[in-house]
Amino acid sequence: MAKRLTAAALALLLMPGLALANCYRANGDDGQLRFVGVAEGEEFSGRFGEFSVSVCMDGKDLTSAGIEVTIQTASVDTGDRMRDSELRGENFFHVEQYPEARWVSSDITQDDEGHLAEGTLTLRGIESGQPVSLRLSEGQPPLLTGSAEILRLQWNVGTGEDYEDTDFIRNRVDLEFELRLQPYSEG
Repeated sequence: MAKRLTAAALALLLMPGLALANCYRANGDDGQLRFVGVAEGEEFSGRFGEFSVSVCMDGKDLTSAGIEVTIQTASVDTGDRMRDSELRGENFFHVEQYPEARWVSSDITQDDEGHLAEGTLTLRGIESGQPVSLRLSEGQPPLLTGSAEILRLQWNVGTGEDYEDTDFIRNRVDLEFELRLQPYSEG
C-alpha cells in the first residue's frame, strides 16, 4: 500500500502547477475518519480504522491540492458486532466484492468556512460526485479537518429487505475527519 501512496504522490508532483508541491500522507495512526447515521430513529456512530490519505499542494495553498483517500471498508467499526457484520455484508459495503472505497478531489475552492472540495467517490463500484468541506491548520505538521454529507443510497449502500426505507435507516450519513498530515519524507 505504501508503494501505491508513494506512486500517487509522485504522479501528483508531475502534474502541471504542482512541480514544487508539498506532499503529505495520513492514515489511521494519524487521525480519525468517523461517521454518524440514524437507524430506527436512533443515532449511532462509527469509524473506519484503516484508510490512507495523500495530499499534494503548492506550499500550503489548499486550492492547488490533489487529494486521494482510500478506505478499507472491512475496517468499519460501530462498537456493535451485529451491526458491523451487517455493514460488511452484501446489503451495505459488500466488503468481499468491494474492499475499498475511494475519493479523489477534482477542484478545491475557498469559501466562507474554509474550502469546498469537489471530487469523485467510488463506493460499491459506483462513481459519483461527492463534495467535502475542508479546513487546513497552519501548524506543523498541518491538521486537515472536514466533513461531508453522504447520501448512502446514491451508492447502493443499504439495499434489500427494509434497508432502502429511509424511515428505517436515514439516507444521509454524516462523515467527519481530523488528520495530522505527515510529510512524505518522514516515512
